[in-house]
Amino acid sequence: MSEKLAVAQERKDGQEYRDYLDTNAAVLQYREAYYQARGHVAPGAALPTARAWPKPDTPGLSYKQKLTVHLDLAGKGVEIGPLNLPLLSKEESNVLYVDHLDTDGLREKYPTLTDIAPIDLPMVNNSLADTLRPVAPVDYVVGSQVMEHVPNPIGWLQDLATVIKPGGMLALSLPDRRLTFDLFREESRPSDMVEAHLLGAVIPSVQAVYDNQSLATAINMHWAIPGSLYPHDVVAGRGAVSPPKAATNHLELTQVALSGKYLDAHCWVFTPASFLVLMAQLASDGFLPYRCAQFYPTNPVSYDRGSSSFTVVLENVGDRISNADKRLSFLMALGD
Repeated sequence: MSEKLAVAQERKDGQEYRDYLDTNAAVLQYREAYYQARGHVAPGAALPTARAWPKPDTPGLSYKQKLTVHLDLAGKGVEIGPLNLPLLSKEESNVLYVDHLDTDGLREKYPTLTDIAPIDLPMVNNSLADTLRPVAPVDYVVGSQVMEHVPNPIGWLQDLATVIKPGGMLALSLPDRRLTFDLFREESRPSDMVEAHLLGAVIPSVQAVYDNQSLATAINMHWAIPGSLYPHDVVAGRGAVSPPKAATNHLELTQVALSGKYLDAHCWVFTPASFLVLMAQLASDGFLPYRCAQFYPTNPVSYDRGSSSFTVVLENVGDRISNADKRLSFLMALGD
């Protein structure tokens, strides 16, 4: 191929790549949301990004501080799923620990963990509302790396709103797909969550289990899987670098899920920007009794799990503000 033809081909390929980005649904949704929230077109390539809002991500702010700095720790609180790494201690706060099993059940399920936190309230009727009703209302709830496992997050969030006092806070951290074993998975859609809610899902769907087990790869898992890679190695490889799969029996596990057995999975996959756009749509459609009170995007230099997760603090506002204002509260954190 002549040098002239090679340059022309390179330009053609580059243009096709840009055209693809410009018509990618996630990019289009982000650009539309950005314009609606900010009143002007997103600058540059306008690929999905998120920023800390309304307060900045102060240098040195820890993972724990991001989750708790906006909470009334002097009030009554709940931590969901503390396992062996509770975020809040009994000494520093009036907190109750909640999990899907009691302490003995968790010790049996996780025999290698010797320091599981004693559970105050094991789950009742698979419902947080039923579980927490005897101690409601509470001032805050914290869930660190929990919501992505929940089969029906809309119902889960609505349940929590019934036991959090008006104006109370729900602080959540969620893994960023780009820095975890979810790297090769697509971000979740609002329609998937709405379907799970309207169908009353109580276990991870067959689709979620298959997607999780077939695409989960050894990214940032050097402590567990030999040959684990860093995400930037994969991205720079442009398809020529593939990390090992986390599971080798994904079809077998999918059949187990089809039988109706509960199999844990990351049911939901996000980047900070995709989460904000998704939540904005759910809020607009009246599914959420919350506004976004604070958002912290993933920060690779944060402490603890903050290096691969982002944080959102939700205020329980019920129907005291409009769905449009709830939606806007999520969109304001879009962009750089």
